[in-house]
Amino acid sequence: MRHLLLLLPLFALAGCKEPQDGVKVTITSTGFVPGCLRVTARDEASQETRTTALAGKGAPSVGGSVLVGVVLPEGWGTQLSIKAEAFETPFAPGEDCTGKVVTSGDGQVSVVRGEAAKGNPPGLTLALSASDEDGDGYVLDNKDGTGGTDCDDRLELGRSVHPGVDERCNFQDDNCDGDDDQTHFGLGVACQNDGGCTGRLECAFNRVDTACNAPEPELAWVDADGDKVGKAGVEATPFCTPNTVPDAGYVSFNTRHDDCDDTNANIHPSVTEICNDVDDNCDGTLNNIPPESCPMPGPQCTGMWQCQGTSGARECVATGSIPTWYPDSDLDGRGRTDAGTPSCAPLTDAGYTLDGGDCDDGNPFIYAAAPEICDEQDNDCDGLPDENLVCGPTGAGWAGREVGGSNSRSWYGISPYADGGVWLAGSASGRGVKRPGEAGFTFLSTTCAGNTLFAAWVNPTTGKAYLGGLARYLYIQESTSNNCEPNPRLDPSNNNNTAIYSLIGFPEAGDPGTAQIFGVATHGNGNDGQAFLWTGADQDVSAPILNGTTLKGIHGLSPALLFAVGAERAPPADGRILRYQPGNPPSWGAPVEPPGANALNAVWVVHPKLAYAVGDNGTFLKWDGSNWAGAPSPSNNENLTGVIAFGSNAIYVSSRSGTLFRYYDNTWHPHALNVPLNAVNGTRPDDLWAAGEQGMAFHYPAWPAPP
Repeated sequence: MRHLLLLLPLFALAGCKEPQDGVKVTITSTGFVPGCLRVTARDEASQETRTTALAGKGAPSVGGSVLVGVVLPEGWGTQLSIKAEAFETPFAPGEDCTGKVVTSGDGQVSVVRGEAAKGNPPGLTLALSASDEDGDGYVLDNKDGTGGTDCDDRLELGRSVHPGVDERCNFQDDNCDGDDDQTHFGLGVACQNDGGCTGRLECAFNRVDTACNAPEPELAWVDADGDKVGKAGVEATPFCTPNTVPDAGYVSFNTRHDDCDDTNANIHPSVTEICNDVDDNCDGTLNNIPPESCPMPGPQCTGMWQCQGTSGARECVATGSIPTWYPDSDLDGRGRTDAGTPSCAPLTDAGYTLDGGDCDDGNPFIYAAAPEICDEQDNDCDGLPDENLVCGPTGAGWAGREVGGSNSRSWYGISPYADGGVWLAGSASGRGVKRPGEAGFTFLSTTCAGNTLFAAWVNPTTGKAYLGGLARYLYIQESTSNNCEPNPRLDPSNNNNTAIYSLIGFPEAGDPGTAQIFGVATHGNGNDGQAFLWTGADQDVSAPILNGTTLKGIHGLSPALLFAVGAERAPPADGRILRYQPGNPPSWGAPVEPPGANALNAVWVVHPKLAYAVGDNGTFLKWDGSNWAGAPSPSNNENLTGVIAFGSNAIYVSSRSGTLFRYYDNTWHPHALNVPLNAVNGTRPDDLWAAGEQGMAFHYPAWPAPP
């Protein structure tokens, strides 16, 4: 049915409505597929013809066949001539075939009336043959006037050569028009490349296009003023062989070419700008001289040079206001407003801050807007101490309690920890612990070897206590311990008269549950001392003997800032101070003997530039970050037993006379507690502890309230 549809145009030419008599024509093609087939039927009697066009069918380079049905028009005889003509040009519906006839075939046939109606029309086969070996749709030109228009029909090689392609510059006739590349492209004629140099037209490297074979020009920039910088805003000038770039008036292409004034050799981007009202360096701005600091009159300040008019002169101009630095001796981040120092150089390393408002630079708990605490001081600098009932309705004072159930007991060591916790160490194996949140002490009554405990330090993270005392024993205690174990000893030392007097610990940064614990002791008959490092482990501790020096107190902020105090063995037993050297190997430095110092009992380090030490006969020493020297004492004849300080105007000292001395407002203030005191400690001015004889412990500003 498909072929019959293709033949409907021929029936229309015949003027038939119902086919009766006709011919079945088969047109075969061998070696090619016609682009368009023209079929012509001629009546031999009348010589009248009818023609139609249709597309060929089949496979390239193989061929195919088309079936055509021809119905006799009215008035035609029974003798017909049929002709089939093949064209390369593709069939266009409604149009006749065009172009060259590449091959044709014809034949004659007799029509028997009535046979077509019976389904037995006569048949005719017309065989067409041509060569399209490369399958490009174009038939080979036989060079004798027959055939098609393809000039290269070789398999594969000729597929891209036929009249339907664009000519390429590849030294062959691609479009079969008979012209070679020389003629088609005009090869060899004079040409110019993009740089303006002259050459000859040749086939391009891609064998498709043409290119001008000419030397590339040498480019240069105009430099009329000879300053070796090309003129800005112009195109580069090409120079073609044999011409070369002149020695003058131009610079090479790789040279900068942003000269904003090519008539003046003193103006170009490499020039240093000067104060002349001219844009010397071509940056679009006048008199913007290079940034350069200059000394300013004043305290260590610098400014920047700026133009002073257009005569070339400069002046040093400050770049900003001079900051004011305030002394910050207590390192609370606020300084004394009445002692500011203008300075451009930072004074932070010298103990200064940019924030003022500190009305007491010797107490880090006092500065403008500080939280008010119960310490009898004006913490927030508003002129009112202890306002808003921070001390409760009854006010502040030293409140004492007997701890341990015996007024014959002496408490020697005291160590606060965590939030409200504290440990006591004393005679007769005395160990008292007040756990955080509790109002009273729990007394641990089991007997310890050596009987008397002098030293206590508590790990603030774990609440575990480390104690030391007579018979060279060290004790590790929990708040729930029911005996005096573990209890390692100092080694080497086989003298049970050795007494451990003071301990200080530093929790490990990565593991706060463990700590380095430093301690001091007197050895044997009390004429020699020992200083040791204890990890808190349950094993004997190495403690080298320091001949000729007895030690009673130790304190520091870290192993790098750690002091031990005591006295020389020989009379008159002057005070001695040693500093720990953490090098490899670590050691204690040579003893320092401050002039006029009697035997020292305790030391406290406030910060890297402030520490205090106290001793017998009112000895009171101050360290300024470099040297130890005497300072005004709270008493000239009392034995001072302990010291704690938060700044130069917040110092607390205990004494054997039973007086607790407090320093503030540049004056010592005594508080009689009426029992000999052995130690003082605390976490801040509103959480202070003192330990003494008759089983007494004291707390300021009041005895801890129950939870």
